Amino acid sequence: MRSPRTERLRRSVRIHPLRRLDARFVLTISAVALLGLLISGIAISQILPGYFIEQANQRLTSAAQATGLALRDTVADVSTTRPGLLAPDVRGPRVYEPVAQEAADRLVFGTVEIWEGDRLMARATPADVAGLAAQGLRPDPAASVAPVMDNLPMPFPELTTAVRIVVSDPYTSRVQTLEQVGFALLAGGGVAFVVALLAGAWAASRLTRPLALVTDASARIAEGNLDERVPPAEIAEVDALGSQFNLMADQLQRTLTMIRGDRDRLRAFIADVSHELRTPIAALRTFTDLQRDGEVDEPTRREFLDRSSEQISRLEWMSNNLLDLSRIDAGIFPLDIRDGDLRDPLRSVVEANAEVAERRGVGLSSEVPAIPVTLPFDRERMVQLIANLVGNALKFTPRGGDVALTLRDGAEEAVIEVRDTGPGITESELPHIFDRFFRGTNTGDARASGSGLGLAIARSIAEMHGGAIEVWSVEGQGTTFRVRLPRTTTSPSSSAGVAGAAVPVVASGGPNEDQ
Repeated sequence: MRSPRTERLRRSVRIHPLRRLDARFVLTISAVALLGLLISGIAISQILPGYFIEQANQRLTSAAQATGLALRDTVADVSTTRPGLLAPDVRGPRVYEPVAQEAADRLVFGTVEIWEGDRLMARATPADVAGLAAQGLRPDPAASVAPVMDNLPMPFPELTTAVRIVVSDPYTSRVQTLEQVGFALLAGGGVAFVVALLAGAWAASRLTRPLALVTDASARIAEGNLDERVPPAEIAEVDALGSQFNLMADQLQRTLTMIRGDRDRLRAFIADVSHELRTPIAALRTFTDLQRDGEVDEPTRREFLDRSSEQISRLEWMSNNLLDLSRIDAGIFPLDIRDGDLRDPLRSVVEANAEVAERRGVGLSSEVPAIPVTLPFDRERMVQLIANLVGNALKFTPRGGDVALTLRDGAEEAVIEVRDTGPGITESELPHIFDRFFRGTNTGDARASGSGLGLAIARSIAEMHGGAIEVWSVEGQGTTFRVRLPRTTTSPSSSAGVAGAAVPVVASGGPNEDQ
């Protein structure tokens, strides 16, 4: 089921459609297309009429000139064959009129007038107006040329004025063409607008569908489905967003898994601590009750005191470890880095644990270089690190086994190794041995005395020195811990080892001495 927050988000998107990216994208594309069509229509309406008028006037001028040439040729022909028709009273209807009519019907498609000075000699209009209309030609008052042919020379001695040819009221296709262009523009604009809408909707869906997938994936992750991921969208920007989202989801899943693991281990640890606390509390309560009743002899009193002291020491050790981890998490774990001889803390740990090893029946040996191994480190924390590793080795090594410490000096780093002949660590548990509160299953009775904190603190100390801890183990043969410490430490980081720190390299099998 979707969470209430997800449902509110979906309802909000439905209530406010203009806030959706796809709606805005479609509106923008449509507005751009409409604006382009409007500008094109205005430009065409301003350019085409003038262009057509200019073309019509040029055609009329050419037709008038052709009419003048035809009239001159006709007069020349008549003067040779029938000169009597050129008399002033006869040449108008007999010579000029046929030429004007021919020009009106075939050349001008309009009114043609022939003047001699101020005297109109002939006037003709198109005879087949219906035929012109059928061809799409209409009267066009905007297109006219008057006069278009002036000072036409004629072989008439008595004529003292010029002959002029005037055309007017032409029939043109300009109006019909403009109407057709306007209709085509309107129809094409409508089609283009619809196409722009459809293309914009398609492009918007292509763009917003991957974003919707991201939204749905985030909603499902918010509902607890941490395996949800965003698929590729074949859009570079959206794929980059999806990739970062998937990385975030992976990190979130790892973090939650780590938190859940820490929570489970913490629960187990609290249960173990509670169990361990009952033992000294019960012992102290019994001792107190017996003392109050006066029924305790001296040997019994001493036995209770010794056991209580052991349990109090254990509780003190456990509280110190918890305090150290809390300081590491808070970033206030102090380091006093100074140049020193690394052999010194190793020898101190061996001397401090010699009695414990002898009591347990475990051999404890060390091998260090003959010359000082000098590098910067915090002596107190280094003793704590080595003591945790040696303490674990002694705790888990059975009687008759051996624990060996080795210190090797190199050009770039010093290496401390702690080897034991204990039961080893299972391969499935190796990646978790540095986790807090983790205690392995292959540890026998020693597991009950551990808290699962020592190795986590040891790893943090090594990382705060710029180093690392590696581990190898073979079940039934023992375990080897190797601490690498660089000669030049980075700036001490008191936050090393906090939750989310890098997991050290672990492996199953024996260590490679060449590493």
